[in-house]
Amino acid sequence: MDKRELLKATIRGERTDRIPCGFWHHFSDDKSTGEASILAHLDFFNAIDADILKVMNEHRYHIPISITNPSDWMRLQAQNFSDTPYEAYLDEVKEIKKRLPNDVPIIATVHGVLVSAYHATETPGNFSNPENMVSQHLRKEPESVARGLQSITDTLIGFCKRLAEAGVDGIYYAALGGESYRFTPALFESYVKPFDKQVIDAINELGLISILHICKDKVMLPLYEGIDADIVNWAIHECQYGLREGRNFFPAATLLGGFDDRSGVLVDGSTTQIENEIDSIIQMAGRNRLIIGADCTLPFDVTAWRLCVAKNYAHLH
Repeated sequence: MDKRELLKATIRGERTDRIPCGFWHHFSDDKSTGEASILAHLDFFNAIDADILKVMNEHRYHIPISITNPSDWMRLQAQNFSDTPYEAYLDEVKEIKKRLPNDVPIIATVHGVLVSAYHATETPGNFSNPENMVSQHLRKEPESVARGLQSITDTLIGFCKRLAEAGVDGIYYAALGGESYRFTPALFESYVKPFDKQVIDAINELGLISILHICKDKVMLPLYEGIDADIVNWAIHECQYGLREGRNFFPAATLLGGFDDRSGVLVDGSTTQIENEIDSIIQMAGRNRLIIGADCTLPFDVTAWRLCVAKNYAHLH
């Protein structure tokens, strides 16, 4: 069973000859875009013989107008692909795919609707603050901001279509906004979730593997029920919902995760500790429809041998 067959069989819930792993991390600034990024991804793949290669996306959404008031969001329109910052990312994805072994599933990264709005209007690094501008505007005038979020949704769906044409196997959609300290459940259900669902539905309709990554801490995981992604990943170490609970919320999905991404045995543990953690993950989540991974991106200087230990031990199950 080659790597692509392994991933697809796992998603279908079939008994496979091994459990796949999915690990990734951001690269240093000098390796974040262009040829340097391409080489960094290939080096990472070669270092661990990865089951899945997720291509990091460091190209941030931008919009052609200035946003200062909630009503400004109503002036946004969906953008032509040539007017987005994603042409360069598409070139990186195509080149990485060209240089990978044929059986390696390549997963592209698409930042979620809400965080794309944030990237277009504020300096990176402040999204976790629930008082950032887009979050404040959405709480103040949700109908106005929703008009703008719909235009971003339409643009991202166009981006997904271009990625499908480039031959990716799937899309890792990084959804943000479901943190318990940001919005009320009612506001999230009405003005954030529908846009995330539109993108995931579009990915499914394109025949691609859909990965719903629910980013950040203290996520209100039950609110994501009904978003029908093939694979779901969230920070189990930073919320009250573990893999066992996730099975209840997403009974038809494959779960991705298990390891803490910023501390713990995958960052500084021994071989035995890593293997014991995998045994615990399998006990919690069950063997089928499981991809061993982490809560989110790992530190860029994570030691490759620990990832190899995790992958090799998962492959024994």
